[in-house]
Amino acid sequence: MLKTPVIGKNGVVAAEHPTASLVGLNVLKSGGNAFDVTIATSFALSVLQPHLGGLGSDFFALFYSAKKDKIYCLNSSGWAPKKLTIEKLTEQGYKNMPKKGPHSVTIPGLIFGLRELHKKYGTFEWRDLIKDSIELASSGFPVYWGLSRAINSLFSELAKDRGFKKYFLPNGEPPKVGQILKHKDLANTLSLISNDPTTFYNGEIAEKIVEYLNELGSVHQISDFADFKPEWCNPISIDYRGTIVYETPPNSMGATSLLLLNLLEELETWKFGFSSKGRILRTIEAAKIAYAERDNTLADPRFVKVDVKKFISKAFARQLLNKKRIGLEQHLSEGDTTYFAVADKEGNIVSAIQSLFYPFGSGLVVDGLGVPLNARGSYFKFNGPNKLEPRKRSLHTLSALLLEKDEKVFAALGASGGNFRPQQHALFVTNMIDYKMTLWDALEAPRFLWDGKKVIVEDGLEVPPYEEYQKIEYPGKTGVAQGIVKKENVLIGYCDTRGDGLPAGF
Repeated sequence: MLKTPVIGKNGVVAAEHPTASLVGLNVLKSGGNAFDVTIATSFALSVLQPHLGGLGSDFFALFYSAKKDKIYCLNSSGWAPKKLTIEKLTEQGYKNMPKKGPHSVTIPGLIFGLRELHKKYGTFEWRDLIKDSIELASSGFPVYWGLSRAINSLFSELAKDRGFKKYFLPNGEPPKVGQILKHKDLANTLSLISNDPTTFYNGEIAEKIVEYLNELGSVHQISDFADFKPEWCNPISIDYRGTIVYETPPNSMGATSLLLLNLLEELETWKFGFSSKGRILRTIEAAKIAYAERDNTLADPRFVKVDVKKFISKAFARQLLNKKRIGLEQHLSEGDTTYFAVADKEGNIVSAIQSLFYPFGSGLVVDGLGVPLNARGSYFKFNGPNKLEPRKRSLHTLSALLLEKDEKVFAALGASGGNFRPQQHALFVTNMIDYKMTLWDALEAPRFLWDGKKVIVEDGLEVPPYEEYQKIEYPGKTGVAQGIVKKENVLIGYCDTRGDGLPAGF
């Protein structure tokens, strides 16, 4: 354990930035519930970690409502523009979806997702949940290590975008750790949203985003924004060795995590030592099978029929193992995201995640607004179930976990990591259930991940029986996790040592 967990009686926030956790804690201490806190924390992260989950992000939330004694899921991932087609991209010389640029931008779902959460469960005034974030953007905040690294690694590539250059390269240079970064335009944008969130989709903000994208050659229209709505959906779940594991359904790849866990249960990986070659070998082979099935099956269910019940069934896992189907070599992009968890004294617990996909997403920051735009469209393909279609949502790497035992939800956890997320989630769950680790030990434990070509192994684990592997230092770049666990009459929050975050509670 490299960081100290925080223990709270009345509530806990575990976010990847200490100030964001404190913003959420202030709402808790003022009497807000977990859903109020989620909204305030999300906006704070949008300001403090604009490279991970700015206002141009998508948003997913998996949460337990104590009043209803039920788990809900909110999917606020955006769709492709109506006029963007494979034919149009092919005519422009593209053979695949562009990784960055205007054609990679889908309609950001974050703002309407948060508004939807507020409409159903919020108790504070909407504007009061954004005021701290407005102040952070207006008066400035010290740059933390994660943001500094992201800007330094990308500034030569992204400096050609006038918005990125204006907001993230003061005096033409990347800001140093501890330097105060002010975003007056972002503060103004947040003020507009605090007064009327619909302006992001059918008003001044939407108009400026569309104008900026069109100037760069996109086919976005105001109607693409105005027609967007979040989706309330049922969570999906499996029983993994006596614990119910909940995930987000398609178009999220949460089902991939559950399939992977079913495969591991069939392979009886718990019989092998935590750091053993046997565990690593079987987990990686199972991941290859799960990812191959993901690519063959999962997509936006509004466009492609997805038999989720079959996909996450024990029988399907056994069938796949009998066939010994191993996926072809592929590149699994890491991606960048920010996950956070919230729990309150009423018993509500939220597992939430927001993301631009890559660091700074599309590489475009809207001049005049200070809003970085996502690159979620880059995950579409030109064929298969996840092929690009107008108003379709891409297969989404974002997902979140809740765990339940003896009919009680006892943990919320998740991590950044893009395509690695199903493997990360499987590691966290098996660490806790198979190896009886605490939440914090499960998140801190050395990790191993298959990147589509080789196995990445952090120090502290045995070298796997693969010709292609990469040993890296611990803690390595294997995603940043957060989580909260209920234990007896208290809540315990933890933030991974791989990131900047610190939990807060009282």
